Amino acid sequence: MATLTIRNLDPVVKQKLRLQAASHQSSMEAEARAILSASLTDSTPISTDANFIAKKRERINCLVGIWKQRYAGKSTDEIVEELRGDN
Repeated sequence: MATLTIRNLDPVVKQKLRLQAASHQSSMEAEARAILSASLTDSTPISTDANFIAKKRERINCLVGIWKQRYAGKSTDEIVEELRGDN
């Protein structure tokens, strides 16, 4: 089993999760698992349409190009520092 940490959860969302878990007599963790499972196991299949996949790949390649230009010549440490705002 994997562990998932959710940071910066809105306090209102956290309180609603707490109340919903209590109403189902379960822990917040069990309630979050149930919500994720229910929302991700819907009847909508993941598209394997070649056109859909090609469009997604094109969008990702555009982003890769942007990142390559922005961080060209920088080390991984420099990139992480910039992204974290450690500068």
